[in-house]
Amino acid sequence: MKKILIIVALIILSIFLVNFTKALYTSNSIWDYYLNSKGFYFESDYNKNIGVYNFWDGSEVEFNISNAKEDKYTEDDIEYEASCIASNDTICKINGNDIYKSTIKGGSIKSERLYLDIESLKDDIEVQLVIKSISPYKKTIKNKILLHKDSNIVGSYDYEFINYENYSLLNISNYYSEDKCFNVKWNVGDIKVSTSNINVLGTDSNGYVNEFAKNVSKNETVSIKFYNQSDMIYDKNIFELSECSLES
Repeated sequence: MKKILIIVALIILSIFLVNFTKALYTSNSIWDYYLNSKGFYFESDYNKNIGVYNFWDGSEVEFNISNAKEDKYTEDDIEYEASCIASNDTICKINGNDIYKSTIKGGSIKSERLYLDIESLKDDIEVQLVIKSISPYKKTIKNKILLHKDSNIVGSYDYEFINYENYSLLNISNYYSEDKCFNVKWNVGDIKVSTSNINVLGTDSNGYVNEFAKNVSKNETVSIKFYNQSDMIYDKNIFELSECSLES
């Protein structure tokens, strides 16, 4: 009888946790919708997922905080703070601070680059990143990040192509100890690149850009925005990357 009661209790607890999680997700979605309806946008481009080890060269991990979502932006200044906690006796700071506080100026699309400053003797660590807006509205962004230290990626580069609802980002990471220039080519006609902050090198027969060069500072990642003109989903394999001479 006691065993049956324990099983019943566990089933009830499981149902409660599932419903609680759904309710929390729904509550957060409603709050985000409310904030967007007020013209308040507060976003992070850090998109690494828990459960997957992200290779890491042991240096700073960079990401952006923005007052915009696609082409919409917050008119008011946004005060916010960011912090992180790491496992395995690891020291984690944001821009050298236990709690980093700053303000993103409103009135146009703005972003601020932050970095996780991590000191660890371990190869595998988990980081909890928390970013909170203080005014004019409160919003919390949380990310759990698994990092695996791999010294072999030092002196190399990598890139990824991530699809969102109305746009995509090509993220290029420079793991070299010096600044590098990367040449990017593609032959897919239904994705269009945002030409801000790139050096256009070539166009296709319709006059659309299909080649550019981009400088990337050492140990940094840059993001280039693309707009998809069809329902096709593409990945990084449509791009050809090579090193080039640094652009002045």
